[in-house]
Amino acid sequence: MKNCSGVLSKAIHPHRINKWRLFLMILVAVVAGTVIPRKIGITLTPSLDHRVFWVNRNPERVGRGDCVFFMDPELARKVGKPDVPNFFKIIRCDEGDVMAVDAEKRFFCNGAFMGTAKDYSRKGEKMQYFEFNGEIPRGFMFVMGEHRDSYDSRYFGFVDKSRVRAKLYPIF
Repeated sequence: MKNCSGVLSKAIHPHRINKWRLFLMILVAVVAGTVIPRKIGITLTPSLDHRVFWVNRNPERVGRGDCVFFMDPELARKVGKPDVPNFFKIIRCDEGDVMAVDAEKRFFCNGAFMGTAKDYSRKGEKMQYFEFNGEIPRGFMFVMGEHRDSYDSRYFGFVDKSRVRAKLYPIF
Protein backbone atom coordinates (compact mmCIF):
# COMPACT_ATOMS: atom_id res chain seq x y z
CA MET A 1 0.00 0.00 0.00
CA LYS A 2 1.28 3.41 -0.94
CA ASN A 3 1.90 5.98 1.82
CA CYS A 4 0.01 9.23 1.13
CA SER A 5 1.33 11.12 4.14
CA GLY A 6 3.91 12.92 1.99
CA VAL A 7 1.18 14.28 -0.28
CA LEU A 8 -0.94 15.29 2.69
CA SER A 9 1.96 17.02 4.48
CA LYS A 10 2.79 18.98 1.31
CA ALA A 11 -0.81 20.18 1.19
CA ILE A 12 -0.85 21.18 4.89
CA HIS A 13 2.55 22.90 4.93
CA PRO A 14 1.56 25.90 2.72
CA HIS A 15 -1.59 26.26 4.83
CA ARG A 16 0.53 26.55 8.01
CA ILE A 17 2.77 29.15 6.38
CA ASN A 18 -0.26 31.23 5.37
CA LYS A 19 -1.57 31.11 8.96
CA TRP A 20 1.80 32.33 10.26
CA ARG A 21 1.89 35.12 7.66
CA LEU A 22 -1.61 36.19 8.63
CA PHE A 23 -0.68 36.07 12.32
CA LEU A 24 2.46 38.18 11.71
CA MET A 25 0.53 40.71 9.62
CA ILE A 26 -2.07 41.09 12.38
CA LEU A 27 0.66 41.38 15.01
CA VAL A 28 2.47 44.07 13.01
CA ALA A 29 -0.81 45.96 12.50
CA VAL A 30 -1.61 45.85 16.23
CA VAL A 31 1.89 46.99 17.23
CA ALA A 32 1.87 49.76 14.62
CA GLY A 33 -1.60 50.84 15.73
CA THR A 34 -0.53 51.17 19.34
CA VAL A 35 3.06 52.41 19.03
CA ILE A 36 2.94 54.79 16.06
CA PRO A 37 0.17 57.08 17.39
CA ARG A 38 2.24 57.65 20.52
CA LYS A 39 5.41 58.38 18.53
CA ILE A 40 4.05 60.42 15.61
CA GLY A 41 2.38 63.82 15.98
CA ILE A 42 0.47 65.57 13.22
CA THR A 43 -0.69 69.17 13.15
CA LEU A 44 -3.25 70.36 10.65
CA THR A 45 -2.80 74.08 11.29
CA PRO A 46 -0.34 76.17 9.26
CA SER A 47 1.28 77.46 12.46
CA LEU A 48 4.48 75.47 11.84
CA ASP A 49 6.26 74.76 8.56
CA HIS A 50 6.31 71.02 9.28
CA ARG A 51 3.15 68.92 9.69
CA VAL A 52 4.49 65.57 10.93
CA PHE A 53 6.71 65.17 14.00
CA TRP A 54 8.46 62.40 15.92
CA VAL A 55 7.20 62.70 19.51
CA ASN A 56 9.30 62.36 22.67
CA ARG A 57 6.71 62.24 25.45
CA ASN A 58 7.57 63.66 28.86
CA PRO A 59 11.01 65.02 27.94
CA GLU A 60 13.42 65.75 30.77
CA ARG A 61 14.13 69.24 29.50
CA VAL A 62 12.93 71.60 26.79
CA GLY A 63 14.47 74.93 25.88
CA ARG A 64 14.80 77.71 23.36
CA GLY A 65 14.54 76.43 19.79
CA ASP A 66 12.68 73.22 20.68
CA CYS A 67 9.37 72.34 19.08
CA VAL A 68 6.89 71.38 21.79
CA PHE A 69 3.42 69.97 22.16
CA PHE A 70 1.47 71.43 25.06
CA MET A 71 -2.10 71.28 26.29
CA ASP A 72 -4.06 74.30 27.50
CA PRO A 73 -7.86 73.93 27.73
CA GLU A 74 -8.36 77.59 28.70
CA LEU A 75 -6.40 78.80 25.68
CA ALA A 76 -8.34 76.38 23.45
CA ARG A 77 -11.60 77.96 24.65
CA LYS A 78 -10.22 81.43 23.83
CA VAL A 79 -9.49 80.40 20.23
CA GLY A 80 -12.88 78.73 19.85
CA LYS A 81 -11.70 75.10 19.88
CA PRO A 82 -12.48 73.87 23.40
CA ASP A 83 -12.48 70.22 22.34
CA VAL A 84 -8.91 70.47 20.92
CA PRO A 85 -6.63 71.86 23.67
CA ASN A 86 -3.46 70.75 21.84
CA PHE A 87 -0.85 73.18 20.54
CA PHE A 88 2.35 72.67 18.51
CA LYS A 89 4.75 75.62 18.83
CA ILE A 90 8.45 76.52 19.06
CA ILE A 91 10.02 77.87 22.26
CA ARG A 92 11.44 81.17 21.08
CA CYS A 93 12.38 82.62 24.49
CA ASP A 94 12.89 80.55 27.61
CA GLU A 95 12.93 80.99 31.38
CA GLY A 96 15.82 83.25 32.40
CA ASP A 97 16.05 84.86 28.95
CA VAL A 98 15.46 88.60 28.63
CA MET A 99 12.47 89.47 26.49
CA ALA A 100 11.57 92.90 25.19
CA VAL A 101 8.70 94.37 23.19
CA ASP A 102 9.11 97.79 21.58
CA ALA A 103 6.54 100.43 20.55
CA GLU A 104 6.22 98.87 17.06
CA LYS A 105 5.13 95.55 18.65
CA ARG A 106 8.42 93.85 17.71
CA PHE A 107 9.48 91.04 20.03
CA PHE A 108 13.11 90.36 21.00
CA CYS A 109 14.76 87.59 23.01
CA ASN A 110 18.19 88.41 24.41
CA GLY A 111 18.35 91.17 21.78
CA ALA A 112 17.50 88.86 18.82
CA PHE A 113 14.39 89.73 16.79
CA MET A 114 11.64 87.07 17.02
CA GLY A 115 8.68 88.61 15.22
CA THR A 116 6.06 91.34 15.20
CA ALA A 117 2.52 91.25 16.54
CA LYS A 118 -0.32 92.09 14.16
CA ASP A 119 -3.08 94.60 14.81
CA TYR A 120 -5.80 92.44 13.21
CA SER A 121 -6.35 88.71 12.72
CA ARG A 122 -7.04 87.16 9.31
CA LYS A 123 -10.74 87.40 10.21
CA GLY A 124 -10.39 91.14 10.82
CA GLU A 125 -10.64 90.92 14.62
CA LYS A 126 -8.66 93.45 16.66
CA MET A 127 -5.69 91.69 18.30
CA GLN A 128 -4.34 92.53 21.73
CA TYR A 129 -0.64 91.82 22.00
CA PHE A 130 1.33 90.68 25.03
CA GLU A 131 3.46 93.42 26.58
CA PHE A 132 6.45 92.39 28.66
CA ASN A 133 9.98 93.63 29.19
CA GLY A 134 12.33 91.74 31.47
CA GLU A 135 13.50 88.30 32.44
CA ILE A 136 11.11 85.43 31.74
CA PRO A 137 10.11 83.87 35.08
CA ARG A 138 11.30 80.40 36.03
CA GLY A 139 8.99 77.66 34.75
CA PHE A 140 7.63 79.69 31.82
CA MET A 141 8.31 79.97 28.10
CA PHE A 142 7.40 82.22 25.20
CA VAL A 143 6.23 80.13 22.23
CA MET A 144 5.64 81.07 18.60
CA GLY A 145 4.62 79.50 15.35
CA GLU A 146 6.45 79.98 12.07
CA HIS A 147 3.46 81.29 10.12
CA ARG A 148 2.87 85.05 10.25
CA ASP A 149 -0.77 84.46 11.28
CA SER A 150 0.12 82.06 14.10
CA TYR A 151 -1.82 82.69 17.29
CA ASP A 152 0.95 82.39 19.85
CA SER A 153 2.60 84.00 22.87
CA ARG A 154 2.70 87.36 21.11
CA TYR A 155 -1.02 87.45 21.93
CA PHE A 156 -1.64 85.10 24.86
CA GLY A 157 1.63 85.50 26.78
CA PHE A 158 3.81 83.00 28.57
CA VAL A 159 3.03 79.28 28.76
CA ASP A 160 3.70 77.31 31.92
CA LYS A 161 6.28 74.62 31.13
CA SER A 162 4.29 72.11 33.20
CA ARG A 163 1.80 72.05 30.30
CA VAL A 164 4.41 70.58 27.91
CA ARG A 165 3.52 66.99 27.07
CA ALA A 166 6.15 66.29 24.43
CA LYS A 167 9.22 67.51 22.60
CA LEU A 168 8.75 67.32 18.83
CA TYR A 169 11.27 66.53 16.11
CA PRO A 170 10.15 67.58 12.60
CA ILE A 171 9.87 64.79 10.02
CA PHE A 172 8.18 66.67 7.16
